[in-house]
Amino acid sequence: MILNVTQPSQELENVLSSSTGGDFITGAQLYFILLTTSALTQVFNLGGVITNSINIAVFVKLGFNETSNISLLALALCDLLSTFLTIWGSLCVTPGFSDAELPFLPTEIGNLTGGGLANLVLRCTAWVTAFISFERCLCILIPLKVKKWITRKTTTVVMVAICIATIGPYIGAHWRWIFVWKFLPGRNATVLGVTVVSTPFLDLKEKIENIVLGLIQPIVAFVTVLVCTVFLVVYLRRSSQWRKSMASAGEEKAGGDNSSRFEPKQTISRKEEKLVRLVISIATIFIVCYTPNTLVFLNMAIFPSFWVFGQHKNTFLMVYTLSVMASSVSASVNIFIYYNMGTRYRNAFRLMFHLDLKDSVK
Repeated sequence: MILNVTQPSQELENVLSSSTGGDFITGAQLYFILLTTSALTQVFNLGGVITNSINIAVFVKLGFNETSNISLLALALCDLLSTFLTIWGSLCVTPGFSDAELPFLPTEIGNLTGGGLANLVLRCTAWVTAFISFERCLCILIPLKVKKWITRKTTTVVMVAICIATIGPYIGAHWRWIFVWKFLPGRNATVLGVTVVSTPFLDLKEKIENIVLGLIQPIVAFVTVLVCTVFLVVYLRRSSQWRKSMASAGEEKAGGDNSSRFEPKQTISRKEEKLVRLVISIATIFIVCYTPNTLVFLNMAIFPSFWVFGQHKNTFLMVYTLSVMASSVSASVNIFIYYNMGTRYRNAFRLMFHLDLKDSVK
């Protein structure tokens, strides 16, 4: 079989300075947008590196007697890795760095080694968040059985399986993107870039894999988090109504019996309720920040011209960088949720940084 090695675009570095006919965003507008969003994204990423490093240290200090600590540690690891990759990917599309005469093409190399891998890790984050949300739902629906099913070993296996399920197919789908040396006549220099090995079979195979891995997989994770979050919110509202009705009834048994119709099927302890609220907060931030990324992939599937090599490449880069910035925000703010809503986390945090303890360890 003869392989035809083709270049995805004539010169990706022209994306930042050229306008495409029919595109909604001009090259000059894209330049300003990328300059602004890249700077903000880098700020959030640097914050994410710091906050997630602290999260990892705190969860290790807390230990793994509770399965939730294992999944939250996995979430922190995913967030930390995604911030590192996004720092590199954002740097490669930052005006000034991308225009510099470097020994490689920043946009091409950054798209493959930064942005592409960051999307991969983001899928891991989505599925870890989905598992955390789903686990809380099971703890409410079948609290006695879930303790036997979801153990420390089970949670660890699931976290590893999520990584394999997201990384493995990615390698199979993108192995044909290879590094090559390209000669640039304008610079009279040979630099490192990226190209794709193309055959009709591989093109069809990649289209199918992109639909399954790039569209269906992240959307299923997103919908799972959304459904589980809605369920948890509804349950907490019903539980709150029931508690208020019991409090208003006081010691009157008749009032207590009358309010029993508001009681959820399974009541949970205050400690479990705080954990549910924490999960809802994490999931809500994920939903808000992951929505732009989901919309990007949906538009890529519906409109073939909406991608980095398409007719509307400028619009794609604008929307994509905004979605990357939103993902960076999501990866950097969980520490504030843990600290404000988790007593054990807050105490471990204070001990680690030798601060005065105001709360007793529970």
